Amino acid sequence: MMLNACQYRVFAWGLYTRKGLEWQWTVLVFAPSGKGEIRGLGMEDGRVIVVADDEEMVRRFLRAALSRVGCCVLEAGSAEEALELVRQEGPRVALVILDAVMPGVGGVEIIPQVRKVAPQAMVVLSSGNPGLYGERALALGAHEVIGKPFRLDSLLALAERALDQEGQEAITPAKAL
Repeated sequence: MMLNACQYRVFAWGLYTRKGLEWQWTVLVFAPSGKGEIRGLGMEDGRVIVVADDEEMVRRFLRAALSRVGCCVLEAGSAEEALELVRQEGPRVALVILDAVMPGVGGVEIIPQVRKVAPQAMVVLSSGNPGLYGERALALGAHEVIGKPFRLDSLLALAERALDQEGQEAITPAKAL
């Protein structure tokens, strides 16, 4: 399946804006790009992607982007919730995207537990400051570290790599540079 919908590079970026007397979190900035195609990544085999971020708008963006190409996405608002989803889904988990900093336990801290529970899954840490957390995340077993804002083409390529790992019992993490 091909989606001819990649006429924009989509960037997600967090921004606090004032609405009356309250501050609100705003995400999603669109920037024009060249035309292209996105290949469908259908997950008819029942595999899932777990997305953990304490910002609901970031989770919604990731879910919308990945669902559009046929991925089944489960959302978690905390690291603990993500770990519970990974435990529940077990071998069905193909990809886990963890936000580095969340209230309570951050994504970095649960990487070893996710790797133990779902060794077949690709584990990716996302951060607004990947340089700060990247080396530690890779040393703990993350496969990749991606920065925010997300680029749609990079995000979809990441999902495709995770889904192409079909048949591997355990994916070997990347090595820190």
